[in-house]
Amino acid sequence: MLLVNVVGVVLAILAMGVVIYVFPMCAMQPLNSGEVEGTDVIAIKNRINNLFFIPSGEDWIVIDAGSDAKLVKQEMELMSIDGRRVKSVFLTHTDYDHVASVVLFPYATIYMSKWEEQMINGSTRRQFLKKNSLPDLSSSNKVVYMSDNEVIDLREHRVRIICTPGHTRGSAIYAVDEKYLFTGDAFKVTGRNILVHPYTMDRVQAKETIGGIKDELKKYEKVFTAHYGLIQNDIK
Repeated sequence: MLLVNVVGVVLAILAMGVVIYVFPMCAMQPLNSGEVEGTDVIAIKNRINNLFFIPSGEDWIVIDAGSDAKLVKQEMELMSIDGRRVKSVFLTHTDYDHVASVVLFPYATIYMSKWEEQMINGSTRRQFLKKNSLPDLSSSNKVVYMSDNEVIDLREHRVRIICTPGHTRGSAIYAVDEKYLFTGDAFKVTGRNILVHPYTMDRVQAKETIGGIKDELKKYEKVFTAHYGLIQNDIK
């Protein structure tokens, strides 16, 4: 009887842990796949988040890479996007749900914060027994690590990185042409409030980061989050 009770308690704890882990996902409302109204940006919905395609001549710039390469490929085919024409991928961080479809972009240069390298080289683990990783890249891919406020000129567009540590050690957001801002998982959105994103590694650091970028968010025509769609300029 004692063993049965112990097993019951353990199962209850495990069930509660699953609920606590999964519940925040219910509040995530990414954009539907398609061209974002009033922009030339194409959003692709990949389960509970978005990745974004920005045209650059005949090529594409991509922000983040989703969690399911198969689903992303299906959506790309529906929109006649050729992954071989993706020449630049900017990762806000390297959690599994932001990197999967880099395998679809064999000629892309992969950009990320230099402080995110520790998340994939094993020196900092995402969880106790788990580190982040990139999918197997093609021989044509290269990875470039960027410093805070560094700018990459890509023919028709300029992309500036803003380091936003907290969610992961090397989390970052990207300003494209100082017009659009892509925020990844720097925060979650609840009504008009931006708060610490669930699954964040360092909540204290994340709060500091959020306090430091609130005014930054108001400078852009559009602010694209990974999990919560577009946000308005009236954020508190």
